[in-house]
Amino acid sequence: MPNDVLNGIVLRVTDYRESDRILNVLSRERGLITVTARGSRKPKSKLAAFSTQFTFGEMEVNERAGKLQLSSAAVLESFYSIRESYEQLLSATRIVNAAEHIAARDIANDDLFVLLYHSLSVIAYGENDPKDTELAFFAKLMKLCGYAPSLTYCLKCGRDLRGEKEVRFSNSLGGSVCERCGSAFITVSTLTLEALRRMMLIDITELKRVRLPEAVRKELVPLLYDYTEYVFDFKLKR
Repeated sequence: MPNDVLNGIVLRVTDYRESDRILNVLSRERGLITVTARGSRKPKSKLAAFSTQFTFGEMEVNERAGKLQLSSAAVLESFYSIRESYEQLLSATRIVNAAEHIAARDIANDDLFVLLYHSLSVIAYGENDPKDTELAFFAKLMKLCGYAPSLTYCLKCGRDLRGEKEVRFSNSLGGSVCERCGSAFITVSTLTLEALRRMMLIDITELKRVRLPEAVRKELVPLLYDYTEYVFDFKLKR
C-alpha cells in the first residue's frame, strides 16, 4: 500500500516501549488519526522534532497490520514559544484536548483544523492575552458544531433581552433567559454575552484582535467552560 502524505497537528503524545511515541494527530485530510513514531525518543531520531505536542507539519504514514506508522515528517511550525509560557501552555492544552475530543476519527474536518491552527498561531505569537484566544476558540467551536447559544432573547418566554444590564444563562436550555424565568441560573452581563456573540461571528483570521475587558473575561471563563463541558460531555482542566 503506498504511503499517505498528510498535514497534521500533534494533539497528544504518549511514550511507548523503550524509544517509541504514540501520536494523536488532527490531520487535515483524514481527521483524527493515531500514529506510531518508532524510535522518536532516541536523541538522533529524524522523527523526534515532529513528535511533540502542538507541532504542525507534513508527515508520511504507512499502514501495517491496521495501524499507522510514521515514515517521515517535516516540521512546518513548532509553536515553540507556547512551551515557554505557563499561561500559553494551559490555553493551548485546553484547545487541543477539546479538538481531540470533538474530531471524528478518519473523517476530515477542515473547519476544525483551520480553527485549531489559527488559534495555536495566535496563542504562540499574538500580543493579546492567550486566555482571550482560548475563549474565542471555544466560542467558534460552539458555532462550528451547531451548539451556538441563543443570546438575545429569553428561551422560555421569548422576551428581548438586549436592553437588560444582566440576564441569566442556562446550559440545559442553550443560552440566555430573563431574571423572572431563570432565577436559578448563573447571572451574566449582556456586555459579556455581546462579546461572546461577536467572537462566534469573527473571522478566524481576526482572532488576534480579540481583547476582552477583565470583567468580561472573568464572566466568560466559567460560562464557556461549563457550557463546553455540558454540550460535549468532557472535562476541561481548570
